[in-house]
Amino acid sequence: MVNDVLNRNNVNVVGNGVQVMLFAHGFGCDQNAWKFVTEAFTDVYKGELFDNTGSGKSDISLYNSDKYSKLDGYAQDVIESCQALNLDNVVFVGHSVSSMIGLLAAFEKPEYFSKLVLLVPHPVI
Repeated sequence: MVNDVLNRNNVNVVGNGVQVMLFAHGFGCDQNAWKFVTEAFTDVYKGELFDNTGSGKSDISLYNSDKYSKLDGYAQDVIESCQALNLDNVVFVGHSVSSMIGLLAAFEKPEYFSKLVLLVPHPVI
């Protein structure tokens, strides 16, 4: 499962910290959106960057229009990433629609998250 998740979402880990800061990009971009932001946190946090399925260098062959027609499908990917990498106490940083994806993931599995940082959350529920 670990390699499946890492490959599906093109997961990259940067930094030297113990606590994980998970960076989730908005639609229309990829994890490179965080390129200059993550540098500010690598001494304190371990940064996990990933591409939403269907974006960036994610495995496009795993895109399923039924699963990803709702934000819950993307939230499930975040949860699976936490499970595969044995993460807890995660600081989730989401931009735009990924803010809402992070909220959905935290509602379903709050034990994985310690904080949610939501930048321009959209869509508004």
